[in-house]
Amino acid sequence: MKQETKNTLIAVLIFILILGSDIITKALVEKYISMYERVNVLGSFVQLTLIYNQGGIFGILQGYQQFFLIISIIVFLLLVAYFILEKNKTLIFTVSMGLICAGAIGNILDRITGKPGVVDFIYIGSDDVFRWPAFNIADSSIVVGATLLVIHQLIEEKKRKAQNKYN
Repeated sequence: MKQETKNTLIAVLIFILILGSDIITKALVEKYISMYERVNVLGSFVQLTLIYNQGGIFGILQGYQQFFLIISIIVFLLLVAYFILEKNKTLIFTVSMGLICAGAIGNILDRITGKPGVVDFIYIGSDDVFRWPAFNIADSSIVVGATLLVIHQLIEEKKRKAQNKYN
């Protein structure tokens, strides 16, 4: 089996695992935690809660759910095209794309299934100092995937510069 095929299968597996985890955790939170209720996980530093985000990442622009749905779908389609057209599908690239696409679909599903917003439930920080806006597995997946994609691009750029130096 070609390495590119193996990497693509890894991306698909990551996509399925992350999307499944996102869907299951959101369903469990909606079933067992009341809106704005806080359940301590690691003291009060890590809590579970139920918040419906009708805005964008970190709760910005609340009330623009349709706008973010359209943007999310467009970005997802562009990412799929990028994945298909990319010639150098390294492991880090395919992992990053699996993570980003799973996160995007996880949040898109919340927006199109009639929920009041994207289900956010992980709440980290201290009320006395700073508490990060609530987020979910899909959000985390997008952030980790985007970070890996940036790393991939930096590595590839370094390779191109080194190759041009010797040509």
